[in-house]
Amino acid sequence: MAKGRTLTDGPAAFVRGAIERERARRGDTLKPIEIVKVALSAYLARTFSDEPADALPAEVESPDRVNLRHGTQSAVDRLLFNANYWRAAYENRIVAACTNPANAQACLASVSVWTAHPLKLNTLTPEQAVATFERFCPPFAVNNRRGSHERDRSGKGPLPDFKRAIASIADAGSEPPQAIAALRDVLHAMEAEAAAYESLNAAGALDALFVILPAWCLQNRIELVSGSWWDDCAVMGVIIDLLRERFLELGFGEAAVAYFVDSCNEALDAYHREVSTDLSPYADFEVPQLIARIQEARDANPSFEQDGYGPTLPSWLIGKEQLIWNILVCALYGPATARPLLVDSPDLLAIRDYAGKTDVITELAQTSFARYTADRIASQADQDFASFASLPVDLRDSSIAYITSIHDKLETLNYEVLPAGTCYPERCVTAFTASEVECLAILEHRRWLRERQKAGWHYGPAKDVARRQSPYLVPWEELPDRAKEWNRSAVRSIPNLLASVNLAVVR
Repeated sequence: MAKGRTLTDGPAAFVRGAIERERARRGDTLKPIEIVKVALSAYLARTFSDEPADALPAEVESPDRVNLRHGTQSAVDRLLFNANYWRAAYENRIVAACTNPANAQACLASVSVWTAHPLKLNTLTPEQAVATFERFCPPFAVNNRRGSHERDRSGKGPLPDFKRAIASIADAGSEPPQAIAALRDVLHAMEAEAAAYESLNAAGALDALFVILPAWCLQNRIELVSGSWWDDCAVMGVIIDLLRERFLELGFGEAAVAYFVDSCNEALDAYHREVSTDLSPYADFEVPQLIARIQEARDANPSFEQDGYGPTLPSWLIGKEQLIWNILVCALYGPATARPLLVDSPDLLAIRDYAGKTDVITELAQTSFARYTADRIASQADQDFASFASLPVDLRDSSIAYITSIHDKLETLNYEVLPAGTCYPERCVTAFTASEVECLAILEHRRWLRERQKAGWHYGPAKDVARRQSPYLVPWEELPDRAKEWNRSAVRSIPNLLASVNLAVVR
């Protein structure tokens, strides 16, 4: 269970009420990312009196950090876009380096260049919001400010401004030499980190974020990833539920929305099952070092998206980074950008209805399509498409829908699907009886018939994909024998099909 509060009459109820009021006020103009913004603003306003253990004295705390604690919406805008990354990541270290509070404030002001900038998320179109996100998160070329990418960083931007602030403090003699040295050490760390981000710039914002996000989670320094709302299951549940509703209202496909919800819930469960506050092994690492270590773990564990990073990194990491990704990125780009599921059981599987990363469901659909193609060739029937990838979107979705229907059909026989090796061997079903095959084949044809009719297909004497006609849109009793056998062959293959991804049919 999560650390922190999960009171249904506390922050979660407060957050739900705030979002529902905003939905009632804004109606169809409310964007999914604004649901996240309102949720975080309400959460912070509800919990601002709870001082964190590492709270800074008021005289040295930056205005942006103060505004975030109070849930100021402009500060939450900047948090979601990661606009003031350098302030968030280095505030504690800058304050610790200074002996004079005024100097600490001057340094923080120099790296908080966007504090006074009204990003106004509510006024941006979805396309403008994505463009703004890609500009700031991750902080490419130190926020792409003019001259910031130059070797001497003499232009405008947080790093050159910080460099000038340090020089001004040194010239004034208002800090001892050791404080100036400490500030310069901070600047050098920031420059090394900026160089690492700049090297990822060509990959694009989402690809770079995919690389950087776990490192930020291990550092746990920026509010984007360290906020306590990630540790509150009830609050996260509210956000996920209301994003689901809004996605459906906006016309996103049901399959993609269902996949988003399941991905979020899986990541939330994985994170909170393993969560730990002990980050001490990574406290002394800089972000470039962490990025390198994470890449090594990914190379050593090719299935890290589903199975985690292995013993070299904490078990909660993959769950937390996927949770943050699924909430933040999906709210901006749409539910189809959800990360692959952390699959423990196929009951938790859902599908995506877009051409993206391969997951367990699409892998099974591809395998099943290959078997279907072989059956049609064996029966000398025409084969319209040579590969799963060549299928039109609706037929690819049909193949995936067949896979997701397997559970329901097996439940008719009082069977279930479990990870292989989690039950006694005598409970595993490796082949169905003839009567079971007939039952499952009839159920599959009826399911397919409903699906095709709903998609606008109708009976025709010959198959015509362009006109959505098929000679097989008839009751089971009227199906040609070879079509009946295709269905029987499909359901006979279920045990072996599931075994290919380490799942088992269990009685």
